[in-house]
Amino acid sequence: MAEPRVDESSSPPATVRRGLLVLGSALVAIAVCALTLWAGGAAAVVSVPGIPAPPAVVAWLVPALRLIADASAVLTVGCLFGAVVLVPGDTVLSTAGYRWVRLAGWGAVAWGLASLASLPVLLADFLGTGFSAISLRSVWSFVESVEQGRDLVVVAALAAVVAIFARTVWRPAGARVLLLVALAATVPPAFTSHSADEADHDLAVTAVAVHVLGVVLWAGGLLALMLAARLTGPARTTAVERFSRLAAPLAVVVAGSGAATAFTRFSSLDQVVDTGYGIVLLAKIVAFVGLLALAAWHRRRALPALRAGQPRAFLRLAGVEVVLFAATIGLAVGLARTPTPPPVVDATAAAAEQVPVSYGSDAVL
Repeated sequence: MAEPRVDESSSPPATVRRGLLVLGSALVAIAVCALTLWAGGAAAVVSVPGIPAPPAVVAWLVPALRLIADASAVLTVGCLFGAVVLVPGDTVLSTAGYRWVRLAGWGAVAWGLASLASLPVLLADFLGTGFSAISLRSVWSFVESVEQGRDLVVVAALAAVVAIFARTVWRPAGARVLLLVALAATVPPAFTSHSADEADHDLAVTAVAVHVLGVVLWAGGLLALMLAARLTGPARTTAVERFSRLAAPLAVVVAGSGAATAFTRFSSLDQVVDTGYGIVLLAKIVAFVGLLALAAWHRRRALPALRAGQPRAFLRLAGVEVVLFAATIGLAVGLARTPTPPPVVDATAAAAEQVPVSYGSDAVL
């Protein structure tokens, strides 16, 4: 059976608008991430006696590559989500689904390359050195001995699978498999987001993994709808309605898993307002509330307008939501580099441990 024919032409105004949206979202994510790193103190490279500090370029490259990888993951998962769920075909992919799968392949290429490029940068960050001291042999040793290095290789390998097969898949079943592979690629970094000996380790890892899955599906699905240049008329209305029905449970998943993650990070409520990590988290919560408000506005105003044949209201509101998602992702990347609050030691318990136990006239510590 021949592959579905796709009209690759697009009206220049629509193409320009979508290009400006992507560019603007990228600039917002970069600006918010940089501001978060500066405000949270993660951008400052402080040398401690006996502990080498990496050059400033290394300290900035780590979150920059993380931001590229996260944005690429959102694009990849979102486009595959659109092809599988929002506009599914019967025996072959729909026209929009076909284009989405091809676009997901390019997103996977950027995702895999950013993950591989992160290996020498993270190694330099761990060692507190410049790139001149990094060799292929040391990078290989980093992959063999450090879990974070192995996870990046796994992510790059899974992204490569999506990138390769996205060029040949044209059936819904194949797109579903690629979506599962892409979702699996988002999970490994969660296992290195908390140390193994940290309190509530299992809860933290599970919460981060679920949180990431919810975000990439929610943000990615919205981005896919904005990039579908040929999705018009009843097909677009149907796709938006399907996404709207799924957005609510995805928001609940993101909120619940985010709350669970925050629970494992703080040992005192005072730390929420007294630490840089807490301030950044509050900013992220504000952005999330803004996303919920826009989603509610979608249901009340944009969807009825879209059903009435007036797509501009949806496109304007969805564009604002995409930009706000970009800002949220920038906050998340900056938050990942912001030092977490130190554990609060119970002063009473600590004092009790230091009180000598008396046996007659003797004291034993």
